Amino acid sequence: MSDIIGKNEPLVKIACNYCLHYHRANMAGFSCDAFKAIPREILTGKNDHSKPLPEQNNKIVYEPKKK
Repeated sequence: MSDIIGKNEPLVKIACNYCLHYHRANMAGFSCDAFKAIPREILTGKNDHSKPLPEQNNKIVYEPKKK
């Protein structure tokens, strides 16, 4: 099975899929209102994005979708 995140990194259930600010993945990659390209540390689950990252140009963080 190919790994869409990176070589030798396991696929994980990322919080982005449940975030209000997430844009569906497309040919350009994974993006959201906070990032043009979501950083690997978030995609791999190493960072839950509960606080803005230094490289962000905004203060948007993970926010669960309204049901």
